[in-house]
Amino acid sequence: MSEIVADALVVTFTYGVSLRTWADTGGIERELALYERLAPYYGRILLVTYGGPGDESVLAQHAPNGFEIVCNKHRLPLPTYAAALPGLVSCALGNAQSVVVKTNQMCGGREAVAIARLLREEDRATALIGRGGYLWSRMAAYEYGTNSMQARDAADTESTLCTAADIVVGTTSDMVADLCWRYALDPSRTRTIPNYVVHSSGSPLEPTARVPGLVLYAGQLVKRKRVDVLIEAVASMEGDARAGVKLEIIGEGPEESALRELSARLNAPVVFRSRVPHAQLIKRMAECAIYVQASEMEGHPKTVLEALASGAAVIVANTPGLGETITHGVTGLVITNTSEAFGQAITELLADSDWREILGQGGSRWALSNLSLNAIVPKELEAHRAAAARSFKALRAA
Repeated sequence: MSEIVADALVVTFTYGVSLRTWADTGGIERELALYERLAPYYGRILLVTYGGPGDESVLAQHAPNGFEIVCNKHRLPLPTYAAALPGLVSCALGNAQSVVVKTNQMCGGREAVAIARLLREEDRATALIGRGGYLWSRMAAYEYGTNSMQARDAADTESTLCTAADIVVGTTSDMVADLCWRYALDPSRTRTIPNYVVHSSGSPLEPTARVPGLVLYAGQLVKRKRVDVLIEAVASMEGDARAGVKLEIIGEGPEESALRELSARLNAPVVFRSRVPHAQLIKRMAECAIYVQASEMEGHPKTVLEALASGAAVIVANTPGLGETITHGVTGLVITNTSEAFGQAITELLADSDWREILGQGGSRWALSNLSLNAIVPKELEAHRAAAARSFKALRAA
């Protein structure tokens, strides 16, 4: 029998995000997979979302028994609902006397801190885990400017959450080191837990017959992702390589019309597809010859990790948060973030099936050994136990 960490685990969603968003973007099974594995260690799991009453039906459809939800069932204005969350969570928890509160991302950290504060005022043993998948303040500064309102708000929220949390979790060692430096954190209060990949076999994929010439990108169509570099790369290819290549772009976003226009103007061999459910995306990754990503900045990109796990040969740009996901020449290729470099790398890889297979199998073995739920759940559980031990001990001392 599993040793219980606490009576309840409260998972606070990214500010403004609903459970339906997880379902509509095709990733709900993937996102819930971790909490299904943690369920035996808690009496209850409570998801705190920002969706309307429809989130309750989404939960019933996708989540196992034992999962509960707090959502904006009365459709209050977002700030009003956010302010009411501590009381709503307290009511939903009933007689639970020990609770771990965890953020899904740092955006929404203020609400998590407020929830934990109220539960402690009610004399419930409460631990707080401040988890982020990427360095939000840095991303906001990059996208909106270092002195922008968005960047200042992100930094303030990060600071509030990291200062209050019993354990702070980041997905990479660089991210955790940056958080320690920014907010004067004791490293003993931090943990590095990478993003995970979900694959039913839990072992490296066997070589499969992949679609010849299929180059895949999946993700948001925003400027930071530099999908234009990928379009220009395949448009610049020549001869037999150009005749046989097709870049498939799966995703949506504000840059879609500009990217379609660029593709048409260059007569590039590109196909655009809307985002698909997670299982379909993984299947497509297992069918492509090469997976590519040219983002200027990332956290710990899930799509690249999943492409590695699928056995695709992966090419990424040598940019912050992206280049570090690949060991060059072993699990994939890390190259200069230019269309010329991507065009040359794609051309050379498509011409050498043995090289593609070596890189694909190397990436798959590494990802499934280090990033599967079997590898990540023990790290996650240790962080929960450490947060509970730290908080509950302080409560007893008080």
